[in-house]
Order: sequence, then structure tokens, then C-alpha cells
Amino acid sequence: MTTDGFAATINLTGTRTSVRRARHFAQDLLGEGHPALDDIVLVVSELVTNALTHSRSGEGGGTVNLTIRNTDRTVRVEVSDEGSATSVPHVRNEPEAEGGRGLHIISALAKEWGVTHRKSGVTIWCEVSTGDGASDP
Repeated sequence: MTTDGFAATINLTGTRTSVRRARHFAQDLLGEGHPALDDIVLVVSELVTNALTHSRSGEGGGTVNLTIRNTDRTVRVEVSDEGSATSVPHVRNEPEAEGGRGLHIISALAKEWGVTHRKSGVTIWCEVSTGDGASDP
């Protein structure tokens, strides 16, 4: 199966209901037959939740931008938030902690991921394989 390339962005309010809205956006955009749909929905949920929890975007009046770029080999997910004055995105190595596993999940599902710091905030991005490309396992 080959999927057509496209990109779409949604601007979300800094509230918990935006996590559900982001998941629905990904599902509607990619469609039920997309080979990486479940992984993308999980990645979107984790990244938007992290943005709302750990940045100024989750404070009153904040926003989060979600961009999904689909190609025949990967889906790139970008979540941009308003940054934090007290922390930066990082993988926590605290096995006994009750939370903090979001970036571990991203690391396990993505071919690669990273963080881009901007004046106005932070963008966390990841690329998930669709399993369609000739070079994919």
C-alpha cells in the first residue's frame, strides 16, 4: 500500500480536551486504512499531553500546534508549544516513577525524534515508519 503525501496543521487550545481533539485529527487525516495509524495516534496523544503538562501552553490561554506530514515511507508529527521557564523535554530514567514515560514511548515507536528550540517555544518532532517504503524492514 502506498499513501499520498500531504501535510496538515491544527491549532489547539491549552486544555486537556485538546488531546482527544488531536487524536481525532490524526485519525481523520490519515484514515482507518493507514498502516501506521495506531502508532501515530499514540505518538500524537503523548506529545500533545506532554506539551500541555510541561509547558506554558497548558496554562490559561495557551496554545499547541500539531502538524502531521504523511509520505509514502514516514509520517512526521510535530508538536509546537510555548516552552517552559523551568524545564526542557528529556527522557526520564526513573523506572519507579508513576509518570514520565511519554518520550520513552516516542523513542520506541519513532525511527527518529528530536527537539527544536525556538524563541517562542519548543517543537518536538518524530518520524514513524509506515512500513511501505522499500528500505523499511
